[in-house]
Amino acid sequence: MSSLLAIFLVVNSTRGHHYLFSYPQNPKRPSSSHRSTGIDDNFYGSSMTSRLNANSDPKSFGTKSTDADPFAGRDTIFNIDVSFLADALAPKLPLCDRKFQLCIDDLTFVGHPVSLSSPQAESDNKEQEDGNQEFNSSPLSPPTPSSPSANNEQNDNQSVSSVSSYRNENGISDNEDSDRNSINSLTEGHNGDNPTDTSPGSIHMTLFHVVFVMSPPDLELNAQIETLYKHVILKYSSALRYEQLRCGYVQEEIEKVLALKEEAYNKAVGTPYNQVMGEIIQESSLARDIRQIYTAVSSNRAAHVIINDFIDLSLQIPVLGTHKINEKNSPEDSFRPPTTSSLVDIYAVTGYAYDNYPILCPYHTLLLLEDPEEVLKNMPLDASPTLVQLVQILTPTQSLQELHLLLDCSLAQIYRLAAHLIYWRKAKLINTISTRNIYVVSPAAKLDDMSSLEADFKQHIPNLSLPILLSKLQHTQQYHQVYRIKELKNQYLEAITWLIRKDLVVQVHMYLVLIQDSPSYYQQASYENTEDVMSSSPNNGDKLKRTSYERAPKEVADLFERLKPYMKGHNHIDEIIYREGISRRQLGLVLKYYRDKILVVYHY
Repeated sequence: MSSLLAIFLVVNSTRGHHYLFSYPQNPKRPSSSHRSTGIDDNFYGSSMTSRLNANSDPKSFGTKSTDADPFAGRDTIFNIDVSFLADALAPKLPLCDRKFQLCIDDLTFVGHPVSLSSPQAESDNKEQEDGNQEFNSSPLSPPTPSSPSANNEQNDNQSVSSVSSYRNENGISDNEDSDRNSINSLTEGHNGDNPTDTSPGSIHMTLFHVVFVMSPPDLELNAQIETLYKHVILKYSSALRYEQLRCGYVQEEIEKVLALKEEAYNKAVGTPYNQVMGEIIQESSLARDIRQIYTAVSSNRAAHVIINDFIDLSLQIPVLGTHKINEKNSPEDSFRPPTTSSLVDIYAVTGYAYDNYPILCPYHTLLLLEDPEEVLKNMPLDASPTLVQLVQILTPTQSLQELHLLLDCSLAQIYRLAAHLIYWRKAKLINTISTRNIYVVSPAAKLDDMSSLEADFKQHIPNLSLPILLSKLQHTQQYHQVYRIKELKNQYLEAITWLIRKDLVVQVHMYLVLIQDSPSYYQQASYENTEDVMSSSPNNGDKLKRTSYERAPKEVADLFERLKPYMKGHNHIDEIIYREGISRRQLGLVLKYYRDKILVVYHY
């Protein structure tokens, strides 16, 4: 998903609302009209507070620069004030535990804020609010728990932060004098005589929010947001919530990040922002997981993370299949044998996400997109033994029908395992590779970087030349006519497997079209009219039937009648052979005796 720009981590705790981490460290807007301010000269250190005002951008969106959190390490991101973002992305309790979406200019922030406080606790906090808008606690230092007055100040702090978030989200400006007084008290609280107030200590987190920042095209906005939320954001946020409730994992990671930031802030010599972010990635497994998810999703790959070495999670944006299910245009085409299955049947769901995936048939097979060792290495420890065996013995020259006999399991189970590998982009569905098939160079083949393709090809098949092989595949011919030497069969099978895996070649299938029986056909021998040629006239049908019986044996004539519904150019011969349970020799006899009645069309 190229529209993904960054992933933020925002929390709300006894220290207030805080922007903790982002990956990439310095994300950029895609549009040139919004210039992102550089952060290369930003440092953590004792002079950070004084530099925030000097480096403030008057054109930045959000609250005043004096509101900036000195522990954020930067004053703006995407040209938006960091403190404003922290407030806006930490919603109040009624907006938590559900889909969150916020649009600012050309940016869309999508997430699933997770609240760790109960509704009863929230109502208790509201009852303790006394309308006081000033508080003297440090922005990162929790008040002393033993002091009742400190608890009241803590609740006031959370109340003012929530009100500020609500007012900023709705475009309402606070009174400037009130803002200045609040920030001055925050700064005084931090620079006070008690240095222990800024110790990392233990905090009480009430909310965490992993936010995905996107900039999709307007026409794809809703579809991309819904897909990203359903398949990535919701799953990841739910896993983090589970680990937080189980063992306090998220709070522990947040304390690590705050401790590193505070340590860099308290140094006499400023620490570069990028260096601090690098240390956070090294120390925090949560930050590393966010980096891995961003890298995978932005490059349209599957992300595999193990949260806290406990939850094994795989995340991806599913890719719609390129082969659509055959349209049901007639009663003859509306049936599907009980031994075929699609992802719709396997997962018992409906919707566009599965409707465009190909149908699984016994004559199909799987082609691994990675080496079997890599696929097995990425499998969880409790993976299905049958799936492991399937990956180990999988070869593109054997069909699913043959594989289910080798594994001694049902064909339905093979379908489920195949669908699993296809969905997670570990394999692709193809027809079995054979030297009798016809392969040509794909019209969509990406041959721009020919040097790297040739180098990769040499590593797998060192004795063949990629350009020469591609030149031989420019013509429609069976694959065994490419090499003609039986001793080279295995090498050329490996070569065509590599080409199919790289989407450089496609298989050309044979389709049959029944030609209309008319006098003009015998006079002109014209093949131009290839529309639906099934004769609806009883007289014409009888004439065609009598002519067929005169030229062919009865068995061949009966088989021709059986195959008529398939002679409309909708089903290739492999599917016809499978559906009718016939051999290629039987189909060849039909084509031999009825070659004047059947038009053969080749298409990929």
